[in-house]
Amino acid sequence: MDPTSTIATIATSTEPTSSVQVLAVDMVNKFHETFGFLVSDKLQHDILLIKILFIIFSVFCLIGAIYFYKKTGYLHLDQLETWDILKNFKDYGASKAQKQWKKIKQNFEKDDPVYWKVALLEAEKLMDEILLRMGLGPGTMDDRLSRASVDEIPNLQDVIRARNLCQDIARDPDYKLNKEDAENTLGAFEKALISLQVF
Repeated sequence: MDPTSTIATIATSTEPTSSVQVLAVDMVNKFHETFGFLVSDKLQHDILLIKILFIIFSVFCLIGAIYFYKKTGYLHLDQLETWDILKNFKDYGASKAQKQWKKIKQNFEKDDPVYWKVALLEAEKLMDEILLRMGLGPGTMDDRLSRASVDEIPNLQDVIRARNLCQDIARDPDYKLNKEDAENTLGAFEKALISLQVF
């Protein structure tokens, strides 16, 4: 085979590979140059002022939002919205709640701890329905009570204790319930419902 032809063949077969390698090396060099520029001390020094101004701006925005929330009456409007929800319940659901409470009281008046337990569990369920209508969120009744405030439910701690006793009853069918505890528990729910103008 002619040596000249052989050399020409080799040169032709290796030329594309050389071009790809050159292109790859060029791309790597450009990447290193760009990355080096982004992490360079000069660039970081140049944008330091921008970072500081952005932090100051964010702090002022936060302070402004807090001031707006407190001074413009938005908090008051939020409370009014809660009362509007309760008002709607009073307008459209009070009759049903009154009937439920009447049934609860009838069970409670029976001289049998079994009926007291039934009455308390039904009262707990009614209380939780009201908490849901107040917009206190998803989850369990305990979650909703944790989101409530004494401004909304003045005897909140009593309601929480009443809820705990109802949970004990639900977990243990043989729970020994005395009349005094039963009356205090039902009274806590009743006081809360009255304060919320449910009936």
